[in-house]
Amino acid sequence: MKIIKQIGFSRVIKYLIYGLWDFIFKLLPYSPLRVWWLRLAGARIGKNSVIEAIDFFNLDRTGLGGLKIGQDCYLGSGVLLDLAGKIIISNQVTISARTIILSHHSVGFSDHPLIKYYPKKVFTTKLQSGCVIGVNSVILPGIIIGKQSLVAAGAIVNQSVPSNKMVAGVPAKVKKSIQ
Repeated sequence: MKIIKQIGFSRVIKYLIYGLWDFIFKLLPYSPLRVWWLRLAGARIGKNSVIEAIDFFNLDRTGLGGLKIGQDCYLGSGVLLDLAGKIIISNQVTISARTIILSHHSVGFSDHPLIKYYPKKVFTTKLQSGCVIGVNSVILPGIIIGKQSLVAAGAIVNQSVPSNKMVAGVPAKVKKSIQ
């Protein structure tokens, strides 16, 4: 079977275990239970953080140990986190609904015709303290969002954002400084 050959039997087992974990996670009705369930699986989450009904993919890669969320954070409904690599969210970060935060890129299986042009890469994506990510934004792999920066709704961030800046657009560009 191609999938077992590509990713290995142990990752298939991890995929099944995290699938069950995720099924239970989706049933949890409010934030304190979700935070507890995430911590139980290895995520590090600071005090007073609120986690709405969020989604994950690639849990079989770093597992929940690849997720760090600081204190006083808010992750809105429908936020999608890619845990192929690590995602580090510092204190007082707001991530609005339907935001996608990526930590890897891949065109598919190792025999995909584009793999030689776009090899698989895994990154750490970081959101520094006090930043706000607007609704329906996409943060690409390996990006760092600087302290107290604002990513406007619908932005696609393909370059790191300096501290105290507001970015908007597709691709996101600095629109103003925040002082």
